[in-house]
Amino acid sequence: MRDDLCRIGIIDIGSNSIRLVIYDTTQAGGYKIIKECKYSARLSEKITKEGRLEKKDMDTIIPVLHQFKEICDDFEVDQIRAGATAAIRNAANSAEIIDYLSEASSIRIEVISGHQEAYFGFLGVINAFDIQDGFVIDIGGGSTEVTLFRGRRYQHSISFPFGAVNTNLMFSHGGNWNADQIRKLQLYVTGRLVEHDWLTTGTGLPLYGLGGTLRSLGKLDQKNRDYSLPNSHGYVLEGDTIGRFMETLPATPYEKRKDLDGLSKSRGDIIVSGLIIFHTVYHYIGASRAVISGEGLREGMLHDLLKPEQPVRDSALEYSLDTIIRFDIRTSKRHLDHIYKLALSLLGAFEREGDREEHEMLIYVAIMLHRTGSNINYYQSKRHTRYWLMNSPIRGLTHRQLILSAYIASYSTKSRKQKLSQMHKDILLASDEEWIHKLGTLVQLSIALDSTEIGIVSGVNARLHNNTLDLELQGGQVLIGLEDIENALKAFRNAWSVKVKLGLPSSG
Repeated sequence: MRDDLCRIGIIDIGSNSIRLVIYDTTQAGGYKIIKECKYSARLSEKITKEGRLEKKDMDTIIPVLHQFKEICDDFEVDQIRAGATAAIRNAANSAEIIDYLSEASSIRIEVISGHQEAYFGFLGVINAFDIQDGFVIDIGGGSTEVTLFRGRRYQHSISFPFGAVNTNLMFSHGGNWNADQIRKLQLYVTGRLVEHDWLTTGTGLPLYGLGGTLRSLGKLDQKNRDYSLPNSHGYVLEGDTIGRFMETLPATPYEKRKDLDGLSKSRGDIIVSGLIIFHTVYHYIGASRAVISGEGLREGMLHDLLKPEQPVRDSALEYSLDTIIRFDIRTSKRHLDHIYKLALSLLGAFEREGDREEHEMLIYVAIMLHRTGSNINYYQSKRHTRYWLMNSPIRGLTHRQLILSAYIASYSTKSRKQKLSQMHKDILLASDEEWIHKLGTLVQLSIALDSTEIGIVSGVNARLHNNTLDLELQGGQVLIGLEDIENALKAFRNAWSVKVKLGLPSSG
């Protein structure tokens, strides 16, 4: 492991499952997952009628924690943070159980309060999306947290003592549901929601969803739609889709439901109770749409550990790119920034067409990450760059923007003869094809202008008149890389439908 990295293990003792995630972290607070382990414990089902968790039932958990500790030791983890949520938090003998598990496992375990759980979920979401205002819902096994944020700042939250596991036990018949049972759970949830006035102050805001229920619904919908980018993070569920799930999933018997493509067998029974909670909250707050977040409680615990004084980033995209560059890009940020400056000079010569702000952002992402594929194979880097970006942990982009960035970053002279948007026509706009070619050639020309990576071309003076682009290069004599520039110019002229008059710096 590099000397500038710190390895941290986060253990989340939830009501449904217990997870260990190991992260490599940078001094700036960036992180990368290197290992994840999960054990399905269903602690919510072990709570007695008196509201206790018995030690004998916890004895199945201790070997799991021991193995997590062994894994952390083997991975040379520097620090472990372990937190227990609703099932243990709400137990009548919570303190006794925490002491018992901590001592038996040699791991210091903290109880995560309902307020903390909501706050950590918010931190996970806000640092993974560039959004100003919205709600967060985290449906766990034994609790549901709802949070309101405005201006990227935490406003209100509430932790409800119901989740997908305990409500399935309370209201269903072995995972099977009838109309009366559904209505009773809806009334139960609504009865708790009406106690909090602030829940009705954000009508029309998006709802960001955490937890297995939301991820499972997203996977099911993607399978149904044959969605061309099967990423959970950032996937949007519209109101009518959620309504369709409410019509079909509760009516499907548990034995059939657990075999649905896209749904794990361990969630076949509790998916309906989670869905009913989600659907009820969604309509009560008047959400405009639901967005699935791949980052939540565990990442929030990590943000809070790494940067407790300033855990909310101003830009999820900048934070994400900075982290990727530190971990995965083997070139200097100074060189990448220089290419971006050249690209903006080229773009500035053309009239503002389309969404200029988005185009500048797509150019920026493509330039910052265009070298990722060379980690696999330098000579086939563009092919690998496209795949890497499509499946990357870039945060702050929509799925459409992620696809566009991948095509622009990996653009080659062969690309101009292909209809690139065809494979993702379910996500891309009709106008995107033209902009892939325009921005792709512009990025490749900008890269070619500094192919030596030592800044020989210090700047570009670009002026467009009568369909001719005067391109005056500033800086030193261009000896190496001139062929790269001329090849890039051919594709650029074709995509932008212009003639180009290239002026090189004089040898004097």
